[in-house]
Amino acid sequence: LYEVVVVADNCDDNTAEIARTRGVTCLERCDPLNQGKGNVLRWVFPRLLESGDHDGYVVIDADTFPAPDFLRVVNTYFCRDALVVQGYSQARHPDRSPLESLAFLGFALNRNLRYRGRSRLGWTTNLLGTGMCFQRKVMEQYGWNTVSMVEDIEYEMFLHLHDIRVTFAPAARLSVELHKGIQQSHGQRTRWDMGKFEIRNKYLPRLLMAGIKKRDISYFDSSMELILPPFSFFCIFTLLFCAFFFIFVRQGINLNFYIWSAVLICLILYVLTGLVSAKADFKVYRALMFAPFFIVWRVWIVLLESLKVNKQRQW
Repeated sequence: LYEVVVVADNCDDNTAEIARTRGVTCLERCDPLNQGKGNVLRWVFPRLLESGDHDGYVVIDADTFPAPDFLRVVNTYFCRDALVVQGYSQARHPDRSPLESLAFLGFALNRNLRYRGRSRLGWTTNLLGTGMCFQRKVMEQYGWNTVSMVEDIEYEMFLHLHDIRVTFAPAARLSVELHKGIQQSHGQRTRWDMGKFEIRNKYLPRLLMAGIKKRDISYFDSSMELILPPFSFFCIFTLLFCAFFFIFVRQGINLNFYIWSAVLICLILYVLTGLVSAKADFKVYRALMFAPFFIVWRVWIVLLESLKVNKQRQW
């Protein structure tokens, strides 16, 4: 009891033709001036609401491979009255390149530690762009109204301000085809990192005010999601400060020594816990040797984009 709908967005190839030969519905959109997935979703949801009687909607990117039981798992959450569900997306080929291995690590830390923790506390979790699932009533009442570079994070914040929680479904699995080279990943990483800054300026004051008025700590957690830098930034600054202390501040074994040692140990344990929980392959552990280069690259992307006069504002 499901229908597949392909949205061919500004396609100049035979995507629509191929989709229709597979017996699925294909909607063609041509709007070069308003590109990006947020604009696509804002365009397609009114048409789906008008043309069908679907109970819910699942957004899956074209580079994503859902598990055979994905819809069945999501349906169990809908039957428990979850209004918005986010599936567990992971890198499809973590052993193909060091970049994909490290992306696998980042996904593992977020999905297995942060998002599961939030769900167990009854808080909202992140929307991840692909594997987003909505009950019909959500789209009927609110539609899709976010068109920023990180439309998924923005919509999550919008829903939270309207008291709608995103439920994380770790058993609803998807695998994502990632870029295996740095050159191809540059634009995507820029969008992810810089887009959050834009959303922070728009939503942070509103989330903090909502948390104070409602006395709800989950709003402060969402605020932290916007405030905290990428994990790469956290790692590099932590390591730099630790190195500075151990090299230049020679006070013997005292309280400061134990504090910085504990920080390093916790950082290592955090990474290892994410890898173990995700059942990572040996090649992923081996890719940790490339982590310093990856971290420097991520920091360089943000610094470079921050210095630009005309920053990236769209897909």
